[in-house]
Amino acid sequence: MALRVAEFYSGIGGMHFALQTAGVACQVVRAFDINTVANEVYRHNFGGVAVMQRSIESMPMSMYEALRADLWTMSPPCQPYTRQGLQRGSEDERAKSFLFLVDLLQRLQSKPTYLLVENVAGFERSDTRTVLLRQLVRSGYRFEEFLLNPLQLCIPNSRTRYYLLAKRDAAPQECPDDRQFPADFRHTVPGAGMIEPPADDAGRVDFERGIWHHDEVRQVKHYLEEQPPAPAGWPRLPQKILDRHSYVHDVVTPEDRRTCCFTKSYTHYAEGTGSVLQTHGTVGVDPMVRENTRYFTPREVANLMGFPAAFSFPGGTSTKQQYRLLGNSLSVSVVAVLVDYLLHRM
Repeated sequence: MALRVAEFYSGIGGMHFALQTAGVACQVVRAFDINTVANEVYRHNFGGVAVMQRSIESMPMSMYEALRADLWTMSPPCQPYTRQGLQRGSEDERAKSFLFLVDLLQRLQSKPTYLLVENVAGFERSDTRTVLLRQLVRSGYRFEEFLLNPLQLCIPNSRTRYYLLAKRDAAPQECPDDRQFPADFRHTVPGAGMIEPPADDAGRVDFERGIWHHDEVRQVKHYLEEQPPAPAGWPRLPQKILDRHSYVHDVVTPEDRRTCCFTKSYTHYAEGTGSVLQTHGTVGVDPMVRENTRYFTPREVANLMGFPAAFSFPGGTSTKQQYRLLGNSLSVSVVAVLVDYLLHRM
């Protein structure tokens, strides 16, 4: 029998693709997102799924009861928790819809059996996380929390994220409003064969530098397109950008075994938004020029994030929109591993 899934903050379908990658027989009964362009991409790839473009907190309880979903997947807005943001957590207006869902868990009659939450590293230090865990205890869920990076699956892309898995098979308990939860995060998924990241004497895990040059991580060249995308060719960096800002770019070659996290601002800002590719020459020795330096294409970013070859953008989606949507998405590869663990071994 197919697993009934409600996909909240569905974006371009990363969670749905992860379920497919994990080989889960499922029916996504409803996908929810307020981003018009993301919903167009989702419908383009999953035409049979009903996509609802309304604020989550505006919909009645009866609609949620009618879903009868076995699994809720949730990748709520990350801005309240990012290092670059104000880190207002639950006080941020953009956390409102997720807190609504958390509160809904205790009131629903047809509660989901499984929950999967994804967010940026930093969510684990927020008050929103504490509110969520208290509600899980009260609603009869046991849970496990993870901080994971695609590098651990030998994928040359660094995207550290917080994940929570929950299964409703425990007795509901009282949980006072002042209860706190220790920082007890797993850094590998049991049975997944992930690379164990090194930690210092204080227990701080270093995903990036500890794994960047690990021999098992695949080289970047295995994720590159063979032919330039039509009609404009490879997305080159303007020479004036190279002249002014080359020193702040994270530059990799096809032989490297890592790229930095690609964000929604990729190609718009030079620093901290994703790597650029030096196709030939030695980084730091040979000058970066238009002929040997380019951005990763949207398809290549999608490859590094684990989106399958079948994934595509509908015609009319601009390159800028593609980068923004991918930057707001998730690592399909990591979520697929977590889904398999949640449903079969947790």
